Amino acid sequence: MSTQIAAITPRQLHDAQRKGRYSPVLDVRTAGEYRLGHIPGAQLIPIEELAPEVVKTQFRRPSLGHEDTLYITCQTGPRARQAAERLKLAGYHNVALVEGGTQRWEQDGLPLQSCGKAIALERQVQIAIGSLLVLKTLLGFSVHELFFALTALIGAGLIVAGTTRWCGMEKLIARMPWNRSDNCPKPANA
Repeated sequence: MSTQIAAITPRQLHDAQRKGRYSPVLDVRTAGEYRLGHIPGAQLIPIEELAPEVVKTQFRRPSLGHEDTLYITCQTGPRARQAAERLKLAGYHNVALVEGGTQRWEQDGLPLQSCGKAIALERQVQIAIGSLLVLKTLLGFSVHELFFALTALIGAGLIVAGTTRWCGMEKLIARMPWNRSDNCPKPANA
């Protein structure tokens, strides 16, 4: 179900923040992505944990999503749209998407706040899949040829990920401890 959702450009949001207007930003990416760089002041609630009560607890502002606009971002836009639709169904009628997400914010040359170093989730998935393929090939030559058949399962998983945009490996890696902590040296408060 796709509903009409308001949008704001990164530049418009940045200008509003610079003028001191209350512009709460919800970042629905993973903690690892958030640590790499996020819109200053953005609050992290990964999309898997997104629920109206979590938003209320995190932002501590009852008017948010009602009188005050809640701006939602992710890396490029699809997760933010999904989050906005979920929140609209829960009664948040004043939400807006940050067009192009954090990636466009960065492309526009706007400042990002980072919280240390992390490897992007997409790269972690690539490293894991590459390692599994090498390992299964080596085991296929040295232990038993059935390990070659297991590489086909990885290929099937990549086909599913490419056609459906759902990646089980990404979901698994996102749950690893190093990807769940948002430990920013400076809290990102709106």
